[in-house]
Amino acid sequence: MVEARLKWVKKVHKQGGRKGDRTLYYWRRPGYPLRRLPDDPNDPLFIKQVIEWNAEADAAAKDTGPAYGSFSHLVDLYKRSPDFQKLALKTRQGYEYWLATLEARYGDLPVRGITRQVVYRLRDSMAETPYKANAVIRVLRLLLNFAVDRGLIKTNPASRPKQLKVASRQQVWSLDAEKAFLEKADETMKLAYMLAAYTAQRQADILAMTWAQYDGEVIRLRQRKTGVLVEVPCHLDLRAALDSATRRGTVILTTPTGRAWKATNFRHAWKDAATKAGIEELQFRDLRRTAMVRMAEAGATAIEIAAVSGHTIDQTQRILEAYIPRTAAMGRAAIIKLEGKRNGKGRGVHRPSR
Repeated sequence: MVEARLKWVKKVHKQGGRKGDRTLYYWRRPGYPLRRLPDDPNDPLFIKQVIEWNAEADAAAKDTGPAYGSFSHLVDLYKRSPDFQKLALKTRQGYEYWLATLEARYGDLPVRGITRQVVYRLRDSMAETPYKANAVIRVLRLLLNFAVDRGLIKTNPASRPKQLKVASRQQVWSLDAEKAFLEKADETMKLAYMLAAYTAQRQADILAMTWAQYDGEVIRLRQRKTGVLVEVPCHLDLRAALDSATRRGTVILTTPTGRAWKATNFRHAWKDAATKAGIEELQFRDLRRTAMVRMAEAGATAIEIAAVSGHTIDQTQRILEAYIPRTAAMGRAAIIKLEGKRNGKGRGVHRPSR
């Protein structure tokens, strides 16, 4: 049938009535009124009319933007809304990537056409990359919640879909790995390691740290992703590294030419340094987790760790629950404390280390 090749043509079957059973054809495009087409889809006038109306609508879309009610229209509304504009820059950039991915797939589709089945087909099509699949579904859920709030749809078909299982990353830098890296790395990468391992901050915040934020004892910063203001007391080893570092610019970490690092260039330089040290499985981002784990192993509470990392207390508890390795040393420490309590002492009995 010809109409199968024509966009925005809708068939309506009528049964009974004065004219008997028949099929009616309409041009139905989001943002435009319903228009009746000739009854014969093979009539040249039928084809001509559809082509003309589509051409007019396409031309208008170039001037006025996406058709009302379409997925592209929803994306445009969201990106211009206060909900999107108030997000941190890095968060907006991440959302923009996934919004572009979704728009390329569903741009002309009416928002009402996004069903539960569509959501699961999208998720399942990305099953080989579960982290990305879950990320795009999270952004779709947020976008469709916005559509519900704006009255474009009544319910959110992407609410609470089952996420694909992603193996959680649990790598923690050992002291042996730390020693190997610091022996091979240049001065900049050594300082980067110390900042990450002793401040528990994200890469973006570490690359943006300035000497003005360090007063000789504390580093004060406002996290770019969350906006949380944190004051990180510097460990003695970190203070020694900072105090002996050459100050080449405003920021603490600089390129060999004294400029601030771009994130991509830093990742490449870090990877090269890790490769020289024989480090393969560990990444820079693992140092944030490593710092939190080491503080917990040293006896710091979740509240104390949260004050350094900038997480909420609940987030910190979940991170420690997921990532802290249950080592034999920790088990022995727990039993020693229990023995100490039963003996009526503030500390456990002394046991020689093995």
